[in-house]
Amino acid sequence: MKTRRKIIHILVTLSFLLTLLVPMVGPASAKSLNSVDKVLTVADDATISASSAPVLTIKEDEDFTNHFKVNDTFRLVLPNSNVDWHEYDVKINGQSVKCTVYAVKRTDQVLEITFPDAATLGTNALGDGKVDKVDVTLSVKLDNVDGNIDVKVEPLDSAITGGSYTFLVAGEGDTTAVAESVETIGKTGTGGTIRIEETFVGSVGNEKQSFRLKLPSNFEWNNMTTTEISFAGGFAGSTEVSVTGSGTSELTVTFNPPDDRSQRGTVYVTPKIKADSDASYGDIEVSISGDEFSDDDVIVAKYADWGVSVKVKEVKELIAGKFDDQKTEKITIEENVPGTFLNGRDLNIAFPDWVKVTRIYDKSADITVDWPNLDGKDSDFDINIKGTSSGDTAKIEFKLELSVEANKSGDIEAVISGAGVDETTLLVAKAVAPVSAKAETVKDVKIGVQGQEVPDIIITENIKEAVEQKAEKKPGGVTGEIVLELPTGVKFAATPKVEVTEGNLELKDDQARLTDNDTIFRVPVDSESTKPSTIKISGIKLTLDRTVPEGDLLVKVKGSALVENYRDAEGWLNGSNASGNSNDIDAGEFDTATVVKVKVANCVTPAPKDLTATTVFKIGDTKYTVNGVEMTMDVAPYIKDDRTYLPVRYAAQAAGVADNNIIWNGAEQSVVLIKGDRVVKLTIGNNVMMINGIAMPMDVAPEIVDPGRTMLPVRWVAQALGCEVLWDAATQSVTIQ
Repeated sequence: MKTRRKIIHILVTLSFLLTLLVPMVGPASAKSLNSVDKVLTVADDATISASSAPVLTIKEDEDFTNHFKVNDTFRLVLPNSNVDWHEYDVKINGQSVKCTVYAVKRTDQVLEITFPDAATLGTNALGDGKVDKVDVTLSVKLDNVDGNIDVKVEPLDSAITGGSYTFLVAGEGDTTAVAESVETIGKTGTGGTIRIEETFVGSVGNEKQSFRLKLPSNFEWNNMTTTEISFAGGFAGSTEVSVTGSGTSELTVTFNPPDDRSQRGTVYVTPKIKADSDASYGDIEVSISGDEFSDDDVIVAKYADWGVSVKVKEVKELIAGKFDDQKTEKITIEENVPGTFLNGRDLNIAFPDWVKVTRIYDKSADITVDWPNLDGKDSDFDINIKGTSSGDTAKIEFKLELSVEANKSGDIEAVISGAGVDETTLLVAKAVAPVSAKAETVKDVKIGVQGQEVPDIIITENIKEAVEQKAEKKPGGVTGEIVLELPTGVKFAATPKVEVTEGNLELKDDQARLTDNDTIFRVPVDSESTKPSTIKISGIKLTLDRTVPEGDLLVKVKGSALVENYRDAEGWLNGSNASGNSNDIDAGEFDTATVVKVKVANCVTPAPKDLTATTVFKIGDTKYTVNGVEMTMDVAPYIKDDRTYLPVRYAAQAAGVADNNIIWNGAEQSVVLIKGDRVVKLTIGNNVMMINGIAMPMDVAPEIVDPGRTMLPVRWVAQALGCEVLWDAATQSVTIQ
């Protein structure tokens, strides 16, 4: 069975192949090349004379010679009863034929054409005795026709190729009008060129013509002369051209067009416009009218106020506290009106004081500008405008690298002003804190009790790679560490446990350690994450001495793995580390080391009222005692003008002021101390102390000494806060009770 089926399959295949070897027999295709020499635009009721009508040419294709035969007939059909044959003319091989015999109008819409023999046409026309080309003049008469008008070629039994061919476009009106463009202008300016064109040749008469151009109210034509009017096409060579109405809202143009024209005429108007003080912002539309010009309206310009449009390609997230790769997308500042940017003025771009600009790059401008040389210490910069735009509006474009203060998050907005520009605000980027932190619960703790358990602290990366293994604090980087710092008077009773509970961040948990007299917990980073990770710090036990105030107990989350732009490192400028030192605020740096503070407990037991905390300081010594317990400061007390000066933090704590009630205002160089119902304010260099808003003169003033520490006259401060101050000249010590 299988063999039989195989044989049948082979025979069928052979049969199919044999059919391919047999030539096809049938009529060969004849073909002509048909074309119309032009397409006219005419009025809906036009009569097209033979002298100006398009010509339909039917030519034998050279690939199909001798296919046009004597006595073969074909037909030309017009589209409908509103289009009639008029002064048509038929030529065979370039010679006119007798219309009543070989070109017969069967109806107003149908024309039949027959190929004549040589005797009829003449041997000179036929040449070698054959017909190879037919030309038909498409002279027609229209009656209320709109749109394209085609002639249909019906071959009948001839070798002519059939088809339909557009030769007229009919429409209403004498003229059409367009604005070549819509330009933005200010108080004065030039709109887009207006082009007014005849609907068809001669639709605007040959006699003297005029048309009117009217502007909206509160606009006027500005210094318009014949220079702003030009003629083309059939209107080329127009004479007696005049322009009246400049300085008003209506302009009249008069001209005498040529008598005999074979093309549609065109007028070009360059509109120079002026706005008065009451003009409305928006589109400026010109109304066109005239005896033989169709009514039309065209928008030529947009009236805009002096100002700029601002945009950023994308609002990116920048990580607070970081140096490297904190870049914005492209920022564009573009004039609303040419000439908005004033030559010789500064365009100012300002950010909040918690943002510093460390780099400008990918910058370009359509006008000449001077770009600033940055030092990385400022939150704003100026672009000096050195030219003025003309014609098109000018754009200034650039990208920025920004350094964001470690404890900030939210919108980063730029305020753009100056150089003739009204103040404009642009959302450039969003600041994201590297991590967030929380305690699972909040417990109550007491002073004077050791090893009190507090809740676990959960630290979560807000973005991948936010916790860095190498921090850009100097060339080559420094080892990244996560740091937990306790408030004054609080110590870790044991080393906490640290672990990564989510994500792929890797920590050197075996090297986690306590430092600084057990007040700081440090965790080195081994490898950065590729997705946001979560860290859990557990087994936290705290010991509080009797100086800890009642209220919130806050743990600071900080460290080089989180904060690169704290002042204890080198700076950052133009995309890399810049020279600096740990005592100064260098390029891109801030005086903020903490990302976030976490409340882990409430201190609920204040010091007994019958007990007083006694704090003893020694001149020139960074060590001091609180109720006999020795502690260390970072700056030693000193005597100036017979007054003892102490660092603000330690002086305030000795007087019973909590850390979170010591408030520094860098802008006005002042410090506020709050204790109970008493508010004390001192200002650097000012010997007037304010106590609950009442001025109290002092004989000395607060001051700042290296490394950036605020020093207060301790006696004045302590007494203002209700403390007793004792001086021991023999031991050069001061005691605050």
